[in-house]
Amino acid sequence: MTRSGVYIIKTHEQLKAIADPLRTQILMKLVKDAYTGQQLAELLGIARHNIYFHLKELEKHDIIQIVHKEEKNGIVQKYYRAAASRFIPEDHLLPSMDLVETSRQVFLETVEGTRSRIELADPAAFALDSSNEHCRKNIAATYQLHTTQESFHAFVEEFKQLLDKHFTTAAKDHPMDQERSEETQKPYYLSLIAFQDEHGSDRS
Repeated sequence: MTRSGVYIIKTHEQLKAIADPLRTQILMKLVKDAYTGQQLAELLGIARHNIYFHLKELEKHDIIQIVHKEEKNGIVQKYYRAAASRFIPEDHLLPSMDLVETSRQVFLETVEGTRSRIELADPAAFALDSSNEHCRKNIAATYQLHTTQESFHAFVEEFKQLLDKHFTTAAKDHPMDQERSEETQKPYYLSLIAFQDEHGSDRS
């Protein structure tokens, strides 16, 4: 099974497999990177045997896959990765309140993950000086928008293209420029959350 951008959930069994708060956390980790069961147990503070039970369920329903194996001290360690970066159910499985709560949990986990990164970040990341008058070194902002679904979708697509333009493909065709760029690069953390909020309909 190869990794794709979107995985279509086709059965109620698959839907049930991800409609669990702990499995949602596991899946979010495996969307970002490959981990062993032991590593996930340590990251999430969960007993190892419990993690392996959930990994087995997710693997059985093709939600995750083993991407490689390593032998360490005579023990074969399996590295798991999510089958895709996004999981979308077929229409016949909807509506599903379990999936709604799973999706909500993804947003909450994203917020908590961002909060943890902020708390652990170097103080220099938030220090301001006169140079910030003309060049922003960070940004913390929220926006309340009113638009159509089509316009929102267009924004998301353009945002992805903008990320690729500035942070993925820069200097890839010019080795010398890439070498110079890597010498001056600094790590940045970007978190983006957007959703339709009927309770935020006040335009004032």
